[in-house]
Amino acid sequence: MDLAEALALKSVREKSDALRKLFAPYAPSVVVDGYEQQIAAVLINLVYKRNEQIDLTSINAAKSVLKDTELMAKCISEVKWFHTHNLKYPDIRVSHQRLIAQVIDKDIPAVTSASLPKLLGWSHNSAEINHAKLFLTSFQWQGEVNNLASVLIDEQTAWVEAMRNLGLTKKSVMALATKIKELLFATDLPGEVSEFTPQLMMPYGKEYLSVSPVVSHTMLARVQQLARDKAVNWGVVEHTRPANVGDLPSSLGGNVRVLRYFPATSRKSSLGEYIEKDPNERLFNHKVLTSKSFKTALTVLTGRPVYNTLRQKRLTHVAAIRQLRSTLMQWLDKIIGFQNNGNHTLVPEPLKSLVENLAPNNTGIVSELSGRLNEQLSTQASLKKFAYHPELMPVLKHQLRYVLTYKEALEETLVDSQVMYVYCKGLRIFDAEGMPNPYLQGIPSLTALAGVANKFQRKLQSIVDPSIECIGSAIFLHSYQLHTGKPLPEQNQLKTNQGITSAKRPGIVDKPKCDMTIDLVFRLFVPHESTRTQLTDNMFKAAFPTSFAGGTMHPPSLYETVEWCQAFTSPTQLFGELSLLPSRGCWLYPSKHQVRTFEDMVELLDADPNQRPAGLGFASLEQPTQRKEALGSKHCYVEPAIGLLECVNPITTRMGGAKAFFHNAFWVIGVEKTSMLMKKAKFEYTQCDSRDT
Repeated sequence: MDLAEALALKSVREKSDALRKLFAPYAPSVVVDGYEQQIAAVLINLVYKRNEQIDLTSINAAKSVLKDTELMAKCISEVKWFHTHNLKYPDIRVSHQRLIAQVIDKDIPAVTSASLPKLLGWSHNSAEINHAKLFLTSFQWQGEVNNLASVLIDEQTAWVEAMRNLGLTKKSVMALATKIKELLFATDLPGEVSEFTPQLMMPYGKEYLSVSPVVSHTMLARVQQLARDKAVNWGVVEHTRPANVGDLPSSLGGNVRVLRYFPATSRKSSLGEYIEKDPNERLFNHKVLTSKSFKTALTVLTGRPVYNTLRQKRLTHVAAIRQLRSTLMQWLDKIIGFQNNGNHTLVPEPLKSLVENLAPNNTGIVSELSGRLNEQLSTQASLKKFAYHPELMPVLKHQLRYVLTYKEALEETLVDSQVMYVYCKGLRIFDAEGMPNPYLQGIPSLTALAGVANKFQRKLQSIVDPSIECIGSAIFLHSYQLHTGKPLPEQNQLKTNQGITSAKRPGIVDKPKCDMTIDLVFRLFVPHESTRTQLTDNMFKAAFPTSFAGGTMHPPSLYETVEWCQAFTSPTQLFGELSLLPSRGCWLYPSKHQVRTFEDMVELLDADPNQRPAGLGFASLEQPTQRKEALGSKHCYVEPAIGLLECVNPITTRMGGAKAFFHNAFWVIGVEKTSMLMKKAKFEYTQCDSRDT
């Protein structure tokens, strides 16, 4: 329903309800050009509570508000609690502070509030929430997002006249604008850090910078709109006292929507993936053909979808080809494994000739594989329509030939005498933060990976050699489990009642936790040969951190008797070990795509099922400065930034070869004055073919 339709409603209750929804903090800004008089009355009447059943378009009701000097004084006083970033979200114990600032660097490769129109929110005394709506409520006028406070400060003629028509003199309007201007600054940052505001220590030059992430009102409101439009996957975070948190959570009844995306892991046993009723088909991993992403790729390649732009069509087509290759690699995984190992004793007799003659230049083999693939497609009810499809047949043959060619990338030897790797496998993580930032639920923040690498580096430097440097880290997820329910906080506050002191708990905050099983690979730069010979697996175990993303990290159980921490000087040898990882897990790669707007992000998520939104780091809202109660010598308020990562199946990684893995899979954090973001670790190996050595 648009503004004109809402104003035309006959029922006072229906009209008021429709207008409240149109001007709610979570709704897109309404275009009000030509309706200045009516909208001025509506904004003024929003100070009334909903149960008073006031007609929001009533001129008389609006005039009575403007005549009530005490009520107007309350509305004006709430302007000093307007903010761009909510310091009370989600912990309402932060008080007497507000933050008005903008992201310094408008061009960082991540989604931030810099890509959205500036919106103001409010957080203060919950009893005053209706009084704040008068000057806070946003609307679109003359192509820009405004509120009543901004148009009066700018002395916009149309709005000054609207206020005069409601009973104020021009002098009164100007006096009102002056009072508002004195309370609403262009930039306003707290002079000290509240004890309830979280602080993180980030490496900054030769020291550490204390940063406090704060949620952007604009970003959170945009996430609500995307969720309501069903453009993204979303979950709900509940706030038990939403009016104390701010105007946006209050308007949502405390049920704030967040993006919800999980890693591409599977609970199925890898052995069961190859079981088939027909023993001749056991070598084909047919279950990957039933995946939703594979069906989507086939649908795209048959030319069925309709696209809004050529860019969207190109992105979707490229993602479909990549998904098709990945699925074919998984489908042929066991056959290629037998062919590479030369062990054909377990191969069923009808397929022996196929395995022995597997080669990309063998046209007959490619045709036979294509035929078997189409046969398996025809046995699936949901895939029958793609079997022997005239537009798919040449594409499938071409991609099968590509997959058979690409397997030869396994034969690589990579050399760098000053680089070594530490491979830690089977690490169990409990109660890690399931929300990397206030807008997203799922994979923990990737800055946690940088934190583990930094702590590992510092411990190695202290016990071995200060020249050791961690220049990249990669992560593999075996399993992921998000906890349901809200964690009960510990009793960490004292309360005295009639001379008796007892411990009490703070308010319950809905911050989901998760459990994971992961592998980590650290790339270490060790310049001195004497240091490299000195390093042992036991030293790495002693230096290994015990926490990850706010959770506890443990090595595998002693009953498993595995060598969980190993050092490798040969990348090829390490890659051989990594090639054995089960296909039910996934690597988290830096994405090849950079996004700066939600629209770009949604487009890529729709086009490529392997992309996931992720907490990549932070964008600075100010230059680092000294601030009271900061953990470091310098402090900075920052805004969480959203980017993309790619979930890569280990079979795809193995088929891509060692050089591609060591070039694409590693993360490093880039800390600057204006941003702290995780990015791909740039590193190149010299390569020689093992067949030439």
